[in-house]
Amino acid sequence: MNKKDCSTNVTVVDDDGLIVHYNGLGARDADSGIVRSNYPIPDKVGIFYFEVEIISKGRDGLIGVGFCEKEVPLDRLPGWESKSFGYHGDDGNKFESTGTGAPYGPLFTTGDTIGCAINFFSKKAFYTKNGKNLGVAFQNLPGNDYYPTVGLRTRGEKVKFNFGLEPFKFNIEDYAETIFEIEKNNHQNEITQWYDNLIINQQQQPEVDNIE
Repeated sequence: MNKKDCSTNVTVVDDDGLIVHYNGLGARDADSGIVRSNYPIPDKVGIFYFEVEIISKGRDGLIGVGFCEKEVPLDRLPGWESKSFGYHGDDGNKFESTGTGAPYGPLFTTGDTIGCAINFFSKKAFYTKNGKNLGVAFQNLPGNDYYPTVGLRTRGEKVKFNFGLEPFKFNIEDYAETIFEIEKNNHQNEITQWYDNLIINQQQQPEVDNIE
């Protein structure tokens, strides 16, 4: 994750840049902080997926997992601002460019692993919890440059990103193969290119996720 593109309320651990913990006061919403990935998700990959392990929920578990565009403020949890999307652990709500959430999934806490997938074919996004698909969270995504992100809000919160360097809890490969099979009849040439990009993206992941 990008040490140069994160709130002062969060710290990216130096070892590999994949562990993030909260270091703010944790007293109010303005003490929230997010961190973005080094690079945006390439939409030509077709399907993009990452997971976040909740190492510690900290005091209150006010953790949000999602994606956003580059200009989104760093002091707001994912989904609270325009062009930002998030699933929050303290209430199970999803947030789409607004501070008002909508019921979506179960709460999550220490030991859980939350996955986030964007399907650029259908312009939809869904989450997983411990390997289980929770269903569509967002749809009609405009397909702009999105950055994987996590937001933390209270003391003791600590998470770890996984972009494929370790086995995923969710079988994204089976899901992707199913989607590619559905789509290929109508977009044979595009699907072939997207699939090639997916493989290339996975192979280059260590380079993508290094700290700048």
